[in-house]
This record gives sequence, C-alpha cells and structure tokens, in this order.
Amino acid sequence: MPKQCEVSQSPRCVRALPGLCTAWLLIFLAAAGTPNAQAGDDARPDLNGVWISVLVAFDDPRWRIADLVCARAGCSVESYAYLQGLLVDPANKNRTTKHLVEDMNRFQQEANQKLLTPAARKSQAEFDPSQEAALDCKPDGDGLRHQILAPLPLQIEQHDDKVILRYEYWNAERTVYLDQDGHPQDGAPSRLGHSTGRYEGSTLIVETAQMLPSETGIPNDKPLTLSAEARTVERYTLTDEGQAMDVTLDIIDPVNFTGPMQSHRRMLIAPGWELDKFECESLTGQY
Repeated sequence: MPKQCEVSQSPRCVRALPGLCTAWLLIFLAAAGTPNAQAGDDARPDLNGVWISVLVAFDDPRWRIADLVCARAGCSVESYAYLQGLLVDPANKNRTTKHLVEDMNRFQQEANQKLLTPAARKSQAEFDPSQEAALDCKPDGDGLRHQILAPLPLQIEQHDDKVILRYEYWNAERTVYLDQDGHPQDGAPSRLGHSTGRYEGSTLIVETAQMLPSETGIPNDKPLTLSAEARTVERYTLTDEGQAMDVTLDIIDPVNFTGPMQSHRRMLIAPGWELDKFECESLTGQY
C-alpha cells in the first residue's frame, strides 16, 4: 500500500495536512449534502473488513467537508450535523468554509459549557499535558475514546456470538459479546473494559463498562480524566450502500458530564487494505 507521508509513530499518515485548503474543500462540497443509503433492516449489516479514516486517505473523493474538518479535533454528533446543515444552507452560499467552521466551533463550545460538570472543569484544570497518555509509548491510561477515534485503520470480524474489533493503533483487539446481556459482576476493570453488543437494523450497538479511569478528549476543549463510573455506547451504522460507516460514541459519566458526551466519525470500507504492525517511536500525545 503506497504511503501518503511519513510520521514518527506509525507507518500510516496520521496527520492531516495543515494546508488542506479551500480549493480541496470545494471539491468535496457537492457531496456534503448527499443522503446516506441505509442497509436493509431485515438482516445484520455486513461490517466485515478493514475501515479507514480520513487521515490515512484524505484524497478519497468519498469524504465530506465535515469529515475533513472533524478529522483532527473531533466533533460531537450535534456539531457534525450542525456543520453539515451550514454547508448545504443556501443562505451561506457567499460565506467561506472557514467562517462556517468557526460557527461550528462556537456551537460546540457552548454545548460543552452545558455538558461539563464542575468536577470536569476541575479535572481539566488539573490535567498535566506532560503526563498525557502514550508519551512513553505505552497504552496505559490511553482510554477507549482515543482507541476508537484514533485515525489508524480498524478491522471488523463478525461471528454469530461475537464481533472482533482489531485496531492498528496499539495493535489492540476487543471482543464484543453478542450472547451476553450484561457485564460480569466480579469482572476486573481494564483499559478497554468489557463489551456486549446487539444489532438494530443496519446498526451494531456496543455497550462497554468496567473501564479503568483514563484520560479522554473533549471536542474543541481540554482533555480530562474519566471516573470509574464511566460507561460507553457505540453505534456502527452502514451507509452509502455499504461503502461507508458512521461511528458514534456516547460516554456516560455522571461525575464529569450532565448527559452523554458524544463523538462522531465516518469511515470508509477499504478492500485490499491490511492492518500494519503499530510501532511507537515518539508519540506526541495526540493522534
């Protein structure tokens, strides 16, 4: 597989070019309002295969402007939809993409003010970037949100009783149990927790608990440390006739959030791709 560019922490290109300019964005504008085609509701969605993010294949014409904008800092579900709406609104035809993104950032920051508890603000204020996860090339403390939203490819393998999620990032592997209704009462907490899943139409829903406290990013805000009470709900939904997949992540943590903290990403199916061995040399603490 040809490499887009070289980076220190992985053979993949995981840094979007700062110069993704307006000309590039305008190429994708026509696709910004294209509705997604849903998979049939009478069968499980076929999620098998390797899925890639915009940061390893930013020149793929299937990306939307919102995918490019949200690739680095991340977006909540609402801010992603808000930007999509701004891009297709005829009233904004004379406004630049930069100005629309600034509107979206303000929207996200206002939402964060309502979402974060006083304890979360205190955690942000005490967060020491020098102690950020992955600076020492160890996954310890690098939590589930970062694992799910990291830009490196994801491989999904579906079975009747489970779904295996393999990540190039940290060479991690998760098992989602489809034949379990809950989490073991005596289960020991771990970095990625214990996950159960079920299908609803074209969506795989994954619920995870029993995670070790870990740092988590906040869209357009400072990171903080999740509490031991945190749990997550992930949704993997096929779109565009199986060519794309919307991934949403809800983090429920009553210590830090007044409601679910939501993140969104869109991934593309990548026939012929394989996971590379992840080699950490010098991480920055960021994607």
